[in-house]
Amino acid sequence: MTPPDPEAPAGPFEEIASGARPIEGVGTAVAAFVGLAEAGPIDVPLLLSDWSAVEREFGGLSGGSPLARAVHDYFENGGRSAVVVRVGAFGAEAEWQGLAALESLPDVNLLVLPDVAAPGTRMPAEAARAVVSEAAAFCERHRAMLLLDAPADWTGVDAIEAAAASDDGLAGALGTDSANAAVYFPRVRTADPLGGAPVAVGAAGAVAGVIARTDATRGVWAAPAGTDAAIRGAAGLDVSLKDDELDRVNRLGVNCLRELPGGSTVVWGARTLQGADAAGSEWKYVPVRRFVLFLEESIDRGLRWAVFEPNAEPLWQSVRRDVTAFLHGLWRDGAFPGRTPDEAFFVRCGEDTMTQNDLDNGRLVVEIGIAPVRPAEFVILRIRSHAKPADDD
Repeated sequence: MTPPDPEAPAGPFEEIASGARPIEGVGTAVAAFVGLAEAGPIDVPLLLSDWSAVEREFGGLSGGSPLARAVHDYFENGGRSAVVVRVGAFGAEAEWQGLAALESLPDVNLLVLPDVAAPGTRMPAEAARAVVSEAAAFCERHRAMLLLDAPADWTGVDAIEAAAASDDGLAGALGTDSANAAVYFPRVRTADPLGGAPVAVGAAGAVAGVIARTDATRGVWAAPAGTDAAIRGAAGLDVSLKDDELDRVNRLGVNCLRELPGGSTVVWGARTLQGADAAGSEWKYVPVRRFVLFLEESIDRGLRWAVFEPNAEPLWQSVRRDVTAFLHGLWRDGAFPGRTPDEAFFVRCGEDTMTQNDLDNGRLVVEIGIAPVRPAEFVILRIRSHAKPADDD
């Protein structure tokens, strides 16, 4: 009997690498909180996975800290990972230092500033606007979403409409009109940890938890609002809104909370600060904006290997293949309303997306169209990465 050839294949099949580099979706619901606390290190971001860890590091609810209350409400409503930064003093400069401590973290997706509009201890208006402006800039740099509590002087719909009608609009009242920011009104009434009557607290921490819960159960492309977006632990609202008032406020780009029959309190709006009907922005809705931020970050990270490849057709073909596979998987998961992939997205990468200057300098440009709201109504993204110039050895 002839012995087997040791160099022959082990079986009838030969494995050939496809060359595909699958793009992985990044996380979407790590929430950062910056503010005053009873205890803990100052200007040191700690990543914590439950409320007991927050109590241990920063103190509990008994001290009345808006930061502690916001983080508590985040975990109670479905949050799983929180980055908490304790600032050293009350004021704009301390908040800026707290934000600076987050700069090195790559995975912050949501940002809450509980001290800025906290009833009774809120900052002077000018300082609050400056902090919010800096926080919005942070979120734009890091592809994150800023969740704001409504200013304490928004005591009803008339006050909101007056702010929107002013020369600077809501940006003048809040400090930003960024598409990476959303504001929530009114405050939530919740149990006093000392056993007294319910107290009014900002809703942003709880909303961050609702967003995390929605991401986990339905996806980042789903609206964190409606009857499924109940705020756990709420005992009502400090301002009750009628149906017509809800409509008036939502049309201005302000997200309302609502009390449903039976006592449930829910998030009833999902608009960014560019979400006013009159603005006509493509970033009108929070889920659309967050979904695009998720896509940009995922694809940007997933194409980092391209920096070692010549900026030529073989690379472009690989990029088109990998990005298309990623988007096709999301389409199968229900991220797009289109019945077919062609109605849901397209991917372009080649001489039609790059200038000669781009090619000469190793700039890789991928153009992506996605239809997150209606089939074939595309939002266009241009993602810029790096590759070797085509003639670089």
